[in-house]
Amino acid sequence: MRRAVLAIVAAGTLLTASHANAAVVGLHDDNLTNFSGAALEQRLDLLASSNTKITRLDVLWRRIAPTKPANPRDPADPAYNWAQLDEMVRGLAARNIVPILTFYRTPKWASRSRRTNAAPRLADVSRFTRALATRYNGSFSAAPGERPLPEVRRIEVWNEPNVPFFYAPQCRKVGRKIVRTAPRRYAAMLRLSYREIKAGNPDAIVIGGVLGPSSSSSNTCGLDASTSALDFLAHMGRERPPLDAISQHIYPIGSPAKAAFFPSWRTLGRLERAIDKVWRGVPIHVTETGYHTSYNRFHRYFVSETQQAAWLDQTYRVAARRPRVDAVVWFNLQDNPFWTGGLLRGDLSPKPSFDRFSRLATLNPPPERWTR
Repeated sequence: MRRAVLAIVAAGTLLTASHANAAVVGLHDDNLTNFSGAALEQRLDLLASSNTKITRLDVLWRRIAPTKPANPRDPADPAYNWAQLDEMVRGLAARNIVPILTFYRTPKWASRSRRTNAAPRLADVSRFTRALATRYNGSFSAAPGERPLPEVRRIEVWNEPNVPFFYAPQCRKVGRKIVRTAPRRYAAMLRLSYREIKAGNPDAIVIGGVLGPSSSSSNTCGLDASTSALDFLAHMGRERPPLDAISQHIYPIGSPAKAAFFPSWRTLGRLERAIDKVWRGVPIHVTETGYHTSYNRFHRYFVSETQQAAWLDQTYRVAARRPRVDAVVWFNLQDNPFWTGGLLRGDLSPKPSFDRFSRLATLNPPPERWTR
């Protein structure tokens, strides 16, 4: 056992020594939004016990703005309910964990269909992003006399806009032709949001794309139609929206070093070439990746817990060979009935991957540009 532990430490040390620009090690806990008060503090302690210094934090727009604000650019508008998000941002700052804010879920008033996955009206979503960036620009106080809320610089514009579960509709039929409407609409949202976010915090880093791991586009235009990451990028790129980084989600079928289906680590060059046609050299954030350890609704492919731990280590080694990859965020902290890629089982007991992640996070702290 002692020999195995030393081998893990040595492997992590090699990652640090050999790759000074290795991707930042992060961890997502999508359960954070279900807690508040003392329970949230306990949950944040659990996240911090992984030794992560980077996390991806869900910002549920529908929950923050259940009714339409009179002045949506103003984070102090009484229609907004920031209480839980303020708690999470403060709690993460107290634990020296840097969040990447990811906003999605459309309020009923912000679209015609009133659905949570509806592509929102552009004016409504962009004005919300001004409020979001302003509230966490490091100088905004939630109440008179209070210390300003912590600054959060990294903001992802939506989540998986090429997947109808999060952004719909994806397309429309014109005669026999399928017209991909989602990429163009998303590009317009990104353009307006970029301007509003920078107005709220000029130092903000706006992350676009946030692409789900779709390898092919649907050949129909139903409610479940999706758009491949490459197709989405190509259509989106024609509009040339501004951004500071692009994010892609990667869930390989097979080992990180050998999986060949796009998107995967071996096919990342295709992604880079597609990006460089419009945004040459822009950094890439892999803000979701992982391996499941049992069958579930969203993933039929799964591996053993031992294999998950080994491939977690290999994921960060492979990522370290890609200079463009700035961050890799493991999804998720804990298993749930619909997602079994966690470092912890549903009962919070640790899988072997928890210890592996913890060691990598400790041995590879984020650079100053992430923490200042």
